[in-house]
Amino acid sequence: MSARRLVAIALLTALLVGAGYSFGRLCSQMEQAHLLFLPFSWDLLRLLLCLLLSLGLLAVAAGAVALLFRPIWVAFVAFLLCSMAVLLGWGISAPRALLALALVPVGMVYAYLVQAELRQRVKFSVGIVAEPQRLLLVALLVAALASFYLGYQRYIEDKGFAVPEKYRSRIVDEVSERVALAAPEALRDSLRSAIRQQLQGLFSDQFSRAIKPVEHYIPAVVALLLFVPLLAVTYLLGWLPVVALWLLFLGLRLTGMVRTTTETLEVKRLVIA
Repeated sequence: MSARRLVAIALLTALLVGAGYSFGRLCSQMEQAHLLFLPFSWDLLRLLLCLLLSLGLLAVAAGAVALLFRPIWVAFVAFLLCSMAVLLGWGISAPRALLALALVPVGMVYAYLVQAELRQRVKFSVGIVAEPQRLLLVALLVAALASFYLGYQRYIEDKGFAVPEKYRSRIVDEVSERVALAAPEALRDSLRSAIRQQLQGLFSDQFSRAIKPVEHYIPAVVALLLFVPLLAVTYLLGWLPVVALWLLFLGLRLTGMVRTTTETLEVKRLVIA
Protein backbone atom coordinates (compact mmCIF):
# COMPACT_ATOMS: atom_id res chain seq x y z
CA MET A 1 0.00 0.00 0.00
CA SER A 2 1.54 3.31 -1.13
CA ALA A 3 2.13 6.24 1.18
CA ARG A 4 -0.30 8.41 -0.79
CA ARG A 5 -3.04 5.81 -0.39
CA LEU A 6 -2.37 5.56 3.34
CA VAL A 7 -2.65 9.33 3.65
CA ALA A 8 -5.95 9.34 1.73
CA ILE A 9 -7.35 6.54 3.90
CA ALA A 10 -6.23 8.34 7.06
CA LEU A 11 -7.83 11.63 5.98
CA LEU A 12 -11.15 10.05 5.00
CA THR A 13 -11.19 7.99 8.21
CA ALA A 14 -10.54 11.17 10.19
CA LEU A 15 -13.48 12.81 8.38
CA LEU A 16 -15.73 9.87 9.30
CA VAL A 17 -14.52 9.81 12.91
CA GLY A 18 -14.99 13.58 13.25
CA ALA A 19 -18.52 13.33 11.84
CA GLY A 20 -19.21 10.49 14.28
CA TYR A 21 -17.97 12.53 17.24
CA SER A 22 -20.14 15.49 16.18
CA PHE A 23 -23.15 13.17 15.91
CA GLY A 24 -22.40 11.81 19.39
CA ARG A 25 -22.36 15.34 20.82
CA LEU A 26 -25.76 16.02 19.27
CA CYS A 27 -27.10 12.76 20.71
CA SER A 28 -25.96 14.00 24.11
CA GLN A 29 -27.90 17.24 23.57
CA MET A 30 -30.95 15.27 22.43
CA GLU A 31 -31.13 13.73 25.91
CA GLN A 32 -32.12 17.18 27.20
CA ALA A 33 -34.35 18.13 24.26
CA HIS A 34 -37.52 17.36 26.24
CA LEU A 35 -36.87 20.53 28.25
CA LEU A 36 -37.34 22.49 25.00
CA PHE A 37 -40.45 20.61 23.90
CA LEU A 38 -43.01 22.03 26.36
CA PRO A 39 -43.22 24.91 25.98
CA PHE A 40 -41.95 24.87 22.39
CA SER A 41 -38.62 26.64 22.00
CA TRP A 42 -36.81 27.77 18.87
CA ASP A 43 -33.76 26.15 20.45
CA LEU A 44 -35.46 22.81 19.78
CA LEU A 45 -35.82 23.66 16.09
CA ARG A 46 -32.17 24.69 15.91
CA LEU A 47 -31.15 21.44 17.61
CA LEU A 48 -33.16 19.36 15.12
CA LEU A 49 -31.64 21.27 12.20
CA CYS A 50 -28.16 20.63 13.60
CA LEU A 51 -29.09 16.95 13.91
CA LEU A 52 -30.11 16.80 10.24
CA LEU A 53 -26.87 18.56 9.26
CA SER A 54 -24.87 16.06 11.30
CA LEU A 55 -26.69 13.16 9.63
CA GLY A 56 -25.83 14.61 6.22
CA LEU A 57 -22.16 15.06 7.10
CA LEU A 58 -21.97 11.52 8.43
CA ALA A 59 -23.68 10.19 5.29
CA VAL A 60 -21.11 11.94 3.08
CA ALA A 61 -18.14 10.64 5.06
CA ALA A 62 -19.63 7.12 5.21
CA GLY A 63 -20.28 7.17 1.47
CA ALA A 64 -16.68 8.12 0.71
CA VAL A 65 -15.39 5.31 2.93
CA ALA A 66 -17.79 2.73 1.47
CA LEU A 67 -16.92 3.65 -2.11
CA LEU A 68 -13.15 4.01 -1.83
CA PHE A 69 -11.87 1.73 0.91
CA ARG A 70 -10.69 -1.62 -0.39
CA PRO A 71 -10.34 -4.34 0.76
CA ILE A 72 -13.67 -4.04 2.50
CA TRP A 73 -12.27 -4.85 5.95
CA VAL A 74 -10.56 -1.44 5.88
CA ALA A 75 -14.01 0.15 5.64
CA PHE A 76 -15.19 -2.09 8.50
CA VAL A 77 -12.36 -0.80 10.71
CA ALA A 78 -13.24 2.80 9.80
CA PHE A 79 -16.87 2.27 10.84
CA LEU A 80 -15.73 0.69 14.11
CA LEU A 81 -13.61 3.78 14.84
CA CYS A 82 -16.59 5.97 13.94
CA SER A 83 -18.77 4.10 16.43
CA MET A 84 -16.18 4.64 19.15
CA ALA A 85 -16.10 8.36 18.30
CA VAL A 86 -19.90 8.51 18.58
CA LEU A 87 -19.70 6.98 22.05
CA LEU A 88 -16.91 9.35 23.08
CA GLY A 89 -18.92 12.40 21.98
CA TRP A 90 -22.11 11.04 23.52
CA GLY A 91 -20.66 10.07 26.88
CA ILE A 92 -19.92 6.58 28.12
CA SER A 93 -22.72 4.59 29.71
CA ALA A 94 -24.19 1.12 29.17
CA PRO A 95 -27.26 2.14 27.07
CA ARG A 96 -25.20 4.57 24.98
CA ALA A 97 -22.52 1.95 24.40
CA LEU A 98 -25.13 -0.54 23.15
CA LEU A 99 -26.63 2.03 20.78
CA ALA A 100 -23.21 3.13 19.50
CA LEU A 101 -22.04 -0.45 18.98
CA ALA A 102 -25.26 -1.23 17.11
CA LEU A 103 -24.12 1.26 14.48
CA VAL A 104 -21.08 -0.91 13.66
CA PRO A 105 -22.97 -3.74 11.88
CA VAL A 106 -25.15 -1.12 10.18
CA GLY A 107 -22.03 0.56 8.81
CA MET A 108 -20.63 -2.79 7.72
CA VAL A 109 -23.83 -3.75 5.90
CA TYR A 110 -23.87 -0.31 4.29
CA ALA A 111 -20.28 -0.70 3.04
CA TYR A 112 -21.00 -4.22 1.78
CA LEU A 113 -24.13 -3.14 -0.12
CA VAL A 114 -22.33 -0.20 -1.71
CA GLN A 115 -19.36 -2.26 -2.83
CA ALA A 116 -21.60 -5.11 -4.04
CA GLU A 117 -23.52 -2.60 -6.17
CA LEU A 118 -20.24 -1.10 -7.34
CA ARG A 119 -19.08 -4.49 -8.63
CA GLN A 120 -22.24 -4.77 -10.72
CA ARG A 121 -21.62 -1.47 -12.48
CA VAL A 122 -19.42 -0.97 -15.51
CA LYS A 123 -19.12 2.74 -14.80
CA PHE A 124 -18.43 4.44 -11.47
CA SER A 125 -21.20 6.62 -10.04
CA VAL A 126 -21.70 8.13 -6.60
CA GLY A 127 -25.43 7.62 -7.05
CA ILE A 128 -25.15 3.98 -6.03
CA VAL A 129 -24.93 5.05 -2.37
CA ALA A 130 -28.45 6.52 -2.45
CA GLU A 131 -30.41 3.34 -1.66
CA PRO A 132 -28.07 1.85 1.01
CA GLN A 133 -27.79 5.35 2.51
CA ARG A 134 -31.41 5.16 3.66
CA LEU A 135 -30.57 2.23 5.94
CA LEU A 136 -27.71 4.21 7.46
CA LEU A 137 -29.78 7.37 7.98
CA VAL A 138 -32.66 5.47 9.59
CA ALA A 139 -30.24 3.75 12.01
CA LEU A 140 -28.63 7.08 12.94
CA LEU A 141 -32.03 8.73 13.41
CA VAL A 142 -33.17 5.87 15.65
CA ALA A 143 -30.01 6.26 17.76
CA ALA A 144 -30.59 10.02 18.16
CA LEU A 145 -34.24 9.61 19.15
CA ALA A 146 -33.37 6.72 21.46
CA SER A 147 -31.14 9.24 23.21
CA PHE A 148 -34.11 11.63 23.44
CA TYR A 149 -36.25 8.81 24.85
CA LEU A 150 -33.67 7.82 27.48
CA GLY A 151 -33.28 11.39 28.70
CA TYR A 152 -37.02 12.05 28.83
CA GLN A 153 -37.68 8.70 30.54
CA ARG A 154 -35.20 9.54 33.31
CA TYR A 155 -36.85 12.94 33.74
CA ILE A 156 -40.33 11.36 34.02
CA GLU A 157 -39.09 8.82 36.57
CA ASP A 158 -37.48 11.56 38.70
CA LYS A 159 -40.05 14.36 38.50
CA GLY A 160 -43.11 12.94 36.81
CA PHE A 161 -45.06 14.59 34.01
CA ALA A 162 -46.60 18.00 34.57
CA VAL A 163 -48.08 20.69 32.36
CA PRO A 164 -45.48 23.51 32.17
CA GLU A 165 -46.16 26.48 34.43
CA LYS A 166 -46.33 28.82 31.44
CA TYR A 167 -49.21 26.86 29.91
CA ARG A 168 -50.97 26.36 33.23
CA SER A 169 -50.93 30.06 34.02
CA ARG A 170 -52.21 30.96 30.56
CA ILE A 171 -55.10 28.46 30.77
CA VAL A 172 -56.02 29.46 34.34
CA ASP A 173 -55.98 33.19 33.56
CA GLU A 174 -58.01 32.85 30.36
CA VAL A 175 -60.67 30.54 31.81
CA SER A 176 -61.07 32.53 35.04
CA GLU A 177 -61.31 35.80 33.10
CA ARG A 178 -63.97 34.52 30.70
CA VAL A 179 -66.12 33.05 33.48
CA ALA A 180 -65.74 36.20 35.59
CA LEU A 181 -66.89 38.42 32.70
CA ALA A 182 -70.18 36.50 32.56
CA ALA A 183 -70.90 37.26 36.25
CA PRO A 184 -72.16 40.51 37.77
CA GLU A 185 -69.42 43.08 38.23
CA ALA A 186 -69.63 42.99 42.02
CA LEU A 187 -68.82 39.24 42.04
CA ARG A 188 -66.12 39.18 39.40
CA ASP A 189 -63.06 39.55 41.63
CA SER A 190 -64.11 36.89 44.14
CA LEU A 191 -65.28 34.55 41.37
CA ARG A 192 -62.05 35.03 39.45
CA SER A 193 -60.03 34.18 42.55
CA ALA A 194 -62.11 31.10 43.35
CA ILE A 195 -61.87 29.77 39.79
CA ARG A 196 -58.11 30.24 39.81
CA GLN A 197 -57.79 28.24 43.02
CA GLN A 198 -59.99 25.46 41.64
CA LEU A 199 -58.05 25.25 38.38
CA GLN A 200 -54.70 25.30 40.13
CA GLY A 201 -55.85 22.41 42.30
CA LEU A 202 -57.13 20.59 39.22
CA PHE A 203 -53.75 20.83 37.51
CA SER A 204 -51.67 20.01 40.56
CA ASP A 205 -53.71 17.14 42.02
CA GLN A 206 -56.34 15.62 39.77
CA PHE A 207 -54.40 15.94 36.53
CA SER A 208 -51.27 14.46 38.12
CA ARG A 209 -53.23 11.48 39.46
CA ALA A 210 -54.97 10.95 36.11
CA ILE A 211 -51.76 11.01 34.06
CA LYS A 212 -49.69 8.93 36.50
CA PRO A 213 -50.65 5.45 35.14
CA VAL A 214 -49.65 6.34 31.57
CA GLU A 215 -46.88 8.88 32.02
CA HIS A 216 -44.14 6.31 31.36
CA TYR A 217 -45.51 5.97 27.80
CA ILE A 218 -45.15 9.68 27.09
CA PRO A 219 -41.40 9.63 26.16
CA ALA A 220 -41.97 6.85 23.60
CA VAL A 221 -44.97 8.66 22.09
CA VAL A 222 -43.12 11.96 21.82
CA ALA A 223 -40.04 10.24 20.35
CA LEU A 224 -42.26 8.60 17.72
CA LEU A 225 -43.92 11.92 16.92
CA LEU A 226 -40.46 13.38 16.31
CA PHE A 227 -39.24 10.37 14.34
CA VAL A 228 -41.95 10.48 11.66
CA PRO A 229 -41.36 14.06 10.38
CA LEU A 230 -37.57 13.76 10.73
CA LEU A 231 -37.61 10.54 8.72
CA ALA A 232 -39.69 12.22 6.03
CA VAL A 233 -37.25 15.13 5.86
CA THR A 234 -34.22 12.83 5.61
CA TYR A 235 -35.88 10.93 2.75
CA LEU A 236 -36.81 14.14 0.92
CA LEU A 237 -33.30 15.57 1.33
CA GLY A 238 -31.50 12.26 0.77
CA TRP A 239 -30.10 13.56 -2.53
CA LEU A 240 -28.08 16.29 -0.80
CA PRO A 241 -25.40 13.94 0.66
CA VAL A 242 -25.05 12.36 -2.80
CA VAL A 243 -24.42 15.77 -4.37
CA ALA A 244 -22.00 16.69 -1.56
CA LEU A 245 -20.21 13.37 -2.11
CA TRP A 246 -19.87 14.12 -5.83
CA LEU A 247 -18.36 17.52 -5.00
CA LEU A 248 -16.00 15.87 -2.50
CA PHE A 249 -14.78 13.40 -5.10
CA LEU A 250 -14.35 16.24 -7.60
CA GLY A 251 -12.13 18.05 -5.11
CA LEU A 252 -10.18 14.85 -4.39
CA ARG A 253 -9.62 14.34 -8.12
CA LEU A 254 -8.33 17.89 -8.51
CA THR A 255 -5.85 17.37 -5.68
CA GLY A 256 -4.72 14.06 -7.16
CA MET A 257 -5.76 12.10 -4.08
CA VAL A 258 -8.08 9.87 -6.13
CA ARG A 259 -8.15 8.99 -9.82
CA THR A 260 -10.30 7.05 -12.24
CA THR A 261 -8.98 3.66 -13.39
CA THR A 262 -10.18 1.10 -15.90
CA GLU A 263 -10.32 -2.55 -14.86
CA THR A 264 -10.74 -5.68 -16.98
CA LEU A 265 -12.95 -8.43 -15.62
CA GLU A 266 -13.32 -12.04 -16.76
CA VAL A 267 -16.94 -12.91 -17.48
CA LYS A 268 -18.26 -16.50 -17.66
CA ARG A 269 -21.08 -17.14 -20.14
CA LEU A 270 -22.78 -20.20 -21.58
CA VAL A 271 -22.55 -20.33 -25.40
CA ILE A 272 -23.26 -22.86 -28.19
CA ALA A 273 -20.28 -25.21 -28.66
